[in-house]
Amino acid sequence: MSRIAQRARKSRFIRLFDRTPNGIVCPHFWLLAWADGCPYRCAYCYLLGTFRGHVEPVVFSNLNHLDGEIDQFLASNSRRILNAGELTDSLAITDSVPIRLIRRFARQDRSKLLLLTKSANVRDLLHLDHNCQTIVSFSINAVEVSKRFEKGAPSVSDRLEAAALCKDAGYPIRIRLDPMIPIDGWQVMYEHTAGEINILKPERVTLGALRYFPVARVFAGKLGRDVSVFDYAVERSVDGRLRVPRLLRIEMYQTALKRLKVPTGVCKETREVVRLLGLDQICNCTL
Repeated sequence: MSRIAQRARKSRFIRLFDRTPNGIVCPHFWLLAWADGCPYRCAYCYLLGTFRGHVEPVVFSNLNHLDGEIDQFLASNSRRILNAGELTDSLAITDSVPIRLIRRFARQDRSKLLLLTKSANVRDLLHLDHNCQTIVSFSINAVEVSKRFEKGAPSVSDRLEAAALCKDAGYPIRIRLDPMIPIDGWQVMYEHTAGEINILKPERVTLGALRYFPVARVFAGKLGRDVSVFDYAVERSVDGRLRVPRLLRIEMYQTALKRLKVPTGVCKETREVVRLLGLDQICNCTL
């Protein structure tokens, strides 16, 4: 790993994400902000808007405060999941913090740690005593979509191989096929991707389609990213995001759902689309 920026975090490391807009299906979940930003250069990245273009990774240095908050979180009698990949890629920046977290969660059997990543950097995780208390969730896409819009990220095949290695090491594995983008030939591409997911047999899959707040496009342009990706999302949604048109989203989801052989839900979708798909509420970020 290359040298990364550090600074002390002034606010809490752990908080409940409970800002879901009306009309959107997204359960409240616990978020761990141990770092901000991401080294990859995905054209559509929502962090571009969240951090107003300041997406260069930084790891927070006051980990003694982090340890105390995790102890408080795990002291609860409730079974919960702590998402360590909402504001950063869980494995792309550094090995040390994720390993520290995995070891801490392994000492109990009530709550889970969720690592969400596009990284294939899993070698140092494979021999840890994780006690099945850490879920590793890999974000993937159709190969051609990834080549075009996920610059700097490992290939889809490398991510799937890393997921298989983690599964062989006993970790619970989840997959996010998100954001689905309707480039030419998307039907065949996503059918193939669903088949690759079936081979892996993760415990859960979450689907999502391209969506963004307009500010993300502004900062993507300023950073020289491929803003043509945003042209696929032209329908204003109830939460202010622009999305792939509703009927096309449904068609994309149904294409994947017909092929997938594992429990599957959708991410940050409208209640109307979830109802039309007839899906139960299965989320990547919840138990």
